[in-house]
Amino acid sequence: MQRFVLSDPGMKPVADAVVWSSVETERELNKAVVEKYPVDAWPTFLIVDPDTEAVLGRFLGSGTVQDMRAFVQDGVRAYREKGKPADPAWAAQREGDAARARGDLKATAEAYGRAVQLSRADDPQRPQRLNLYMSALLRGRDDRTCVQTGLKEARNTPDSALGTDFQSYAFSCVQNLPKGDPDAVRMHDLAIARIREILAKPDAPLAADDRSDALANLSEMLDVKGKHPEAVAAMQERGQVLEKAAAAAPDATLASTFDAHRADTYLYLKEPAKAEKLLAQREKEMPSDYNPPARLARVLLLEEKKLPQAEAAVDRALAKMDRGQRRVGILDLKAKILKAEGKSTTAVLREQLDVLRSLPKTQRKPAREAEIERQLGTASLGSLKPPALLA
Repeated sequence: MQRFVLSDPGMKPVADAVVWSSVETERELNKAVVEKYPVDAWPTFLIVDPDTEAVLGRFLGSGTVQDMRAFVQDGVRAYREKGKPADPAWAAQREGDAARARGDLKATAEAYGRAVQLSRADDPQRPQRLNLYMSALLRGRDDRTCVQTGLKEARNTPDSALGTDFQSYAFSCVQNLPKGDPDAVRMHDLAIARIREILAKPDAPLAADDRSDALANLSEMLDVKGKHPEAVAAMQERGQVLEKAAAAAPDATLASTFDAHRADTYLYLKEPAKAEKLLAQREKEMPSDYNPPARLARVLLLEEKKLPQAEAAVDRALAKMDRGQRRVGILDLKAKILKAEGKSTTAVLREQLDVLRSLPKTQRKPAREAEIERQLGTASLGSLKPPALLA
């Protein structure tokens, strides 16, 4: 979004309408901000009232220049209105934003649902409100309502990233319903058809990474459906889209935007050597970025079985990282590497637990912490030597 949407000339009309700020959620310095403004997806865009610090608007994921420009314009209007917005749909959305900030998922879903109901069919904010609603239903585990909403609204979503994201939310809810459930089966088929429709439109406003996301989601849906050859074809198309976009990038930093998707695609297509070559070269080009060695370590562990090299790569990544949520995942990767090498994972687990406990409360994972504590207890018992037998 920063490299291809926010920097687009089409954003100039709103460039000075707000103060732009980017918050890195991994840094200890920003812990209080993350606790006050919890996020459910990256990126999340918020428009915040500078007087009250209340959220005036919330936008999940990526979107087009037109989507983002309209979002900013509506947020500025909400700020100027002050108090309760005159538009009841906006008022309901503001209630949902406030409920999400305080962690009340049920109230969040109810408010976003009302925002959708109160929106005109041609309201440019309706698609984003639908996605906010679906995200809240998914997080609140109201999978039945989520799937039913998906069936009702799938064809009312735009031919853009907002539309493909909607199908992805619906499919995630499908996965949580019993196998063979009639609504789930219908939604699964509809999500596949709808994503294919959007991808087939050459004028659909999809950036390369949006198209890549949609193809990856389509591939997963097809694999779950038992249509593996079609899933492979979708991933092959994804690889072509990403390689073309990377080749057109003016420098390594912009090209690296597509590295995660490219590596995942190569691994899916059983071409790990391509992923290894890409990431090794990117680490040389971007020596201060932890992402290339972290991704390289995963490739070396999962596909190449080059365990010493994988351990060295993951250590290089950790040396460049903050003590945030992403570090937990990289430590988990290191634990897997050490376990595969037959080495002790105790120190890594202890650090992982320490990082988890230091996260903002909105990012804490009690179940994961309990699991690590259990593993540490088992590891401690396993390290005790049996008592000596005296003759």
